[in-house]
Amino acid sequence: MWQILGASVDAVHALIMVAWIAGFPLLLSKQRPRLTRAYALFSVAFVVVSQVSRFALGECVFTTLARWLWDHASTVQDAPAASKEWFTVRVSRAIFGMAPSHRAVAVTSEVLSLVTAVGVLFAMRRLPSTKSRMASGQATGPGSRAGRYPSRAA
Repeated sequence: MWQILGASVDAVHALIMVAWIAGFPLLLSKQRPRLTRAYALFSVAFVVVSQVSRFALGECVFTTLARWLWDHASTVQDAPAASKEWFTVRVSRAIFGMAPSHRAVAVTSEVLSLVTAVGVLFAMRRLPSTKSRMASGQATGPGSRAGRYPSRAA
């Protein structure tokens, strides 16, 4: 059971990282402002949790939790001991056959965090605020067509 929980935390960790990186183009999109805002909030939360956990634990909180679960599995069952490597190092070794240093992972994470911050600032500056949409008379409810199509008054 502990192995399943450890593997589940690793899988969720991977999905969160993929969503964070794959969502970068949303910060440049004008097509879906709600999705852009949702992604911006998600990415800011991701960066904050990542940086705080790296400061407090020396690694990502998901890596710490997964390691604890794998360690607990190895003490309860006759399972192999948990890897002491970071999640990103284990994934890159499994996929590419080589492993980056912890320093390279940390620097890459910090650069991507900076890109996220700049992208969020760019997206929030470019998207209209809720107040300005309401003041201009655009409906904001689901299914509303207001603001989607240009007016045909000529």
